[in-house]
Amino acid sequence: MTGADVEAGVDSDDEDEFIGVGEAADLADDGSGPPGVRAGGRAGAGSRELPPLRVRGSLAARIVALVLLVVLGTASSAFIVANQVRGLRANFDLLTGVYVPVQTRLLQAQAQSQRIGTLLTSYGNPENQLERADLLNVEEAFELRANLIAEVRLPLEQALTHPDRLGGIEQLDDVRELDRLLAELEALATLETGGDISEAITDVPRQVEISRRFRELQKLTNETVAGQRDTVSAAGRNAEQRALVVTIAAAVVSLLATLVVILTLRPLRRLAVSVRRIGAGDWRERIEVGERPERDDEVARLAREVNLMAEALEEREHRVLRGERLAAIGRLAAQITHEIRNPLSSVALNAELLEDELVQFGDAAGEARQLLGRIAGEVDRLTQITEAYLGFARRPKPELRRLELAGALTDLLDFLEQEHRRNGIRVVRELASEVWVRADAGQLRQALINLLRNAQEAVLEVTVGREGQTDDLGDLLDGLDGDVDGEPEGAGPDIGGEATITVSLACKDGQALVVVADSGPGIPTPERGGYERIFEAFVTSKTHGTGLGLPMVQQIAVDHGGGVRLLETGPQGTRFEFRLPACDPPAPSVSSPNSA
Repeated sequence: MTGADVEAGVDSDDEDEFIGVGEAADLADDGSGPPGVRAGGRAGAGSRELPPLRVRGSLAARIVALVLLVVLGTASSAFIVANQVRGLRANFDLLTGVYVPVQTRLLQAQAQSQRIGTLLTSYGNPENQLERADLLNVEEAFELRANLIAEVRLPLEQALTHPDRLGGIEQLDDVRELDRLLAELEALATLETGGDISEAITDVPRQVEISRRFRELQKLTNETVAGQRDTVSAAGRNAEQRALVVTIAAAVVSLLATLVVILTLRPLRRLAVSVRRIGAGDWRERIEVGERPERDDEVARLAREVNLMAEALEEREHRVLRGERLAAIGRLAAQITHEIRNPLSSVALNAELLEDELVQFGDAAGEARQLLGRIAGEVDRLTQITEAYLGFARRPKPELRRLELAGALTDLLDFLEQEHRRNGIRVVRELASEVWVRADAGQLRQALINLLRNAQEAVLEVTVGREGQTDDLGDLLDGLDGDVDGEPEGAGPDIGGEATITVSLACKDGQALVVVADSGPGIPTPERGGYERIFEAFVTSKTHGTGLGLPMVQQIAVDHGGGVRLLETGPQGTRFEFRLPACDPPAPSVSSPNSA
């Protein structure tokens, strides 16, 4: 369509429905908004741009994961340390509780065996005859040696009986070997106590074998003790190294936890900064949030809610300002209209009287009558403009009644059909049936006529190939002004083609949507403020336009609980959407049985 006329007066008390910034989300959903139409939040002027919030995962999930990570790290560290301590303790117990006592007792048994050897060496000489006391002494030495060998085996037997205390049965191979050798030695030494002591004294080879077994056991025990000491030392070093590794791992886990906390709180800090800016009155502040679904966590949702709140606050402020401005404009328009109507009436009356006086001059006054006709035409045009301003200032509140919108649109299009046909305009109707709304029929008709007349102007500009844009004569009246304006800067080119107006009606999500589309050249971009300004009062790109048409349409829509918005505009045409809340159809009347 051609330029837009006026911003609607949005009553500042009505906060249920609005357009502009409040409709930006709908416009973004359609993906068809014209250039310049704001489709979402923007950062306040002069404010520092913040990077988009990109929060990964849910806050609850991240907190749980962080706690589990710390618990897992702590449990792993404790398990590793406990395992190292248990292994070190088992090796140490094996050394101090088994091998060292075995070594000590074996030395005592070996010393006793050497004493027996010394006795036998001296007693074994045939020249030496042993007395009864000496024999008892030797026998006592044999028994003591056997008992010492049995005592040597006690730690080994206890270790084999309870292997879990020493790291398991697989760690006791040396213990089993020592116990086997000691059992053989014990058997060899015990035989001596069952026989004649005289024979035992003279059995030198047996004593030599016992001495050899003692030496082998002592050597094996020393090697085992040395090896176990090395094992304990190595286990201690390993425990220290693993403790260091565990400490480093715990430090890494703590660092990761700290980073997660920082990354978790950073969006909240940015959110707090934006909320403070909004609280300070910067309604244009917006928080940019990533659009990936997997990042739709609590912070992202909170940021979107804050953006919606900021948009609502910004729109409310705009509505209050618009209401105050329109109230002032209304008072001014009413006062100016009152001051102008009386002089216009006098001019019109005097022109009629002068025309009556010119009758007596006949054809000689033809040129004067033409001038008087032009004066009367201009007076009529000014009267229409003043009436438009007065109607804008004193527009009554709508009287809402149930109305079938498809039928009302059909009646209106039928009423304009001859005018459209005369101008060569094809009207495409895409009307859903049975769409009910609560509306003031007169005001609704006025708003729809304005949209249709604007569309008619746009397609006529293309079809006729005018060089300028015609005045928006569908401001508030049924008539169409035939004046031709100069082409404003930025007007679309004459693209030719068939003049087409498409009127569609649909019901979606409890809203009745009327879309008026034309094949015109599009709306020129306003010099300042973008396409939102086409709904402001007295904003027009026309020479003779009043700038009240689209604002009146918007005000009527808002008073009905709906709205109007520009869906798209460009060289291929323009689309406006007029929205009203749908309602249920009236209940069918039920006739009484006696009313036949």
